[in-house]
Amino acid sequence: MKALRIYTWALIVALYVPIGVMTLLSFNNSKLPYVWGGFTLRWYEALFRWEQAWGAVVNSAAVALAVAFAATVLGVFMAYALRSDRYLAVSQAAMVMPEVSESLSFAAALWLLKSHGGVDLFGPVGVFLAHLAYTLPMAHVLLSPYVAYVSRSAVEAARILGASEARTMISVVMPLLAPAFVATFLIVFANSFDTYVKTAFTTSPGFVTAPILLWSYAARGRGDPTIYALATLMLIPSLAAAAIYFRAVKRYG
Repeated sequence: MKALRIYTWALIVALYVPIGVMTLLSFNNSKLPYVWGGFTLRWYEALFRWEQAWGAVVNSAAVALAVAFAATVLGVFMAYALRSDRYLAVSQAAMVMPEVSESLSFAAALWLLKSHGGVDLFGPVGVFLAHLAYTLPMAHVLLSPYVAYVSRSAVEAARILGASEARTMISVVMPLLAPAFVATFLIVFANSFDTYVKTAFTTSPGFVTAPILLWSYAARGRGDPTIYALATLMLIPSLAAAAIYFRAVKRYG
C-alpha cells in the first residue's frame, strides 16, 4: 500500500511540475528559461496587446461553448432513447468508438472525408463538427448512468397525465438531470477548449484557436515568455470548470 501511495504522489508530481514551471516562467524577467531574471508582469502586459492571441482565445471559447451545449443536449436525448435498447451493449459500443479510437486516426479520417469526399468543412464549422463528433460519445457515457437512475414511475406518471414524450423529457427528465447536465457541460467544454489534433486537421488558415496558436509558436521556437503567459491564462477555464464540477458532485453527489 505504501509503494502504491508513493507511486500515486510521484505521478501527481510528474503531471503538475511542468505546469508549475511554465507558470513560474511566465513571471520570469528573462527570456531564457534557465535564467531567473526576477519577477515581472511584462509578459502579461505584452499578452494584453497581442490581438491575435485574444482572437484565438475567443475562437476557442466560442467553439467550446457551442460544442458543450450541443453535445450535452444530444447526449441526454441519446442516453434517454437508448436506456432500454434491446441491443444496449452494441449501441453503447458503437457510441463510444469515436471517443476511444486514436485521435490521429480519427482526425485523418475527417481530413479524408473533407478532401476526397467533396465535403468542404474547413474552418469554424469543420472544427465544431470535429469536436462534436468526439465529445458527443463522452457526454453520452457520462450521462447514461444518471439517466438510468431516473425513476420510471415519474416518467410513466407524466405520460399517464397526458404529457407527450418530448414534454416528459423537457419537464420531468431534464430537471432531474440538471446536476449531471452541468457537470457534463463543463467537462466537454474543458476538453473542446484545448483540443489540438482534431482542430489542426479541420481548421483553415483564417480560423486560429488558442492551442493552434500556442503550438505554432512553441514548435518553431518562436516567440518569448508571452506564450507562457497565454498558456497560464488558458488554465483558468479548466480550473474553474473543475472547481464547479467537484462542488456540484459534493453537493448533489
